[in-house]
Amino acid sequence: MLNAELSTDMDRITQLQDAILDLLTITSTSIDYITKRTEFEQTSNKIPTTLQTPHAANRAEYKASIETFVNDIVRRSKDIKKLIENLPKKDESSHRATRLSELQKELKVANEEYKVALAQSEELLVELQLALDQALGDDSFDLNLPKQNLTMTDTADISVDDNNDGSVMTR
Repeated sequence: MLNAELSTDMDRITQLQDAILDLLTITSTSIDYITKRTEFEQTSNKIPTTLQTPHAANRAEYKASIETFVNDIVRRSKDIKKLIENLPKKDESSHRATRLSELQKELKVANEEYKVALAQSEELLVELQLALDQALGDDSFDLNLPKQNLTMTDTADISVDDNNDGSVMTR
């Protein structure tokens, strides 16, 4: 449950970060376009136009591009506003702290249950090793060794007789 809660919040933060980066990119691109593609106009008959822009866009294309930039900036700003509204509120932090505390308690209980189950499985392993020792008549098996995986070669050498009569030989 905690992972889902954290991933949701982190996802929101990541989305917000991406949206802000998109907005900054759109704004930067808009400013670059406006400054490099504008066509200077004469504002007064007394002042001549002396600057020319080599890659200036025509008026219709320029206005359409500005309109597109404005729409993109407004749309992305609204997206950012929605993302901010969906971020966790400060008053939710006490609820989250309580939930985190509950999850930590559950984790401790689960850890204790795991330790008990592990101890039981180790006891069962020892019992199984004893039973195999008795069943196979192998007295050389040492129970004080650390946990080990039993295979047929650990307990006895078993082979099928080559007479094809199905007999089994044990050494």
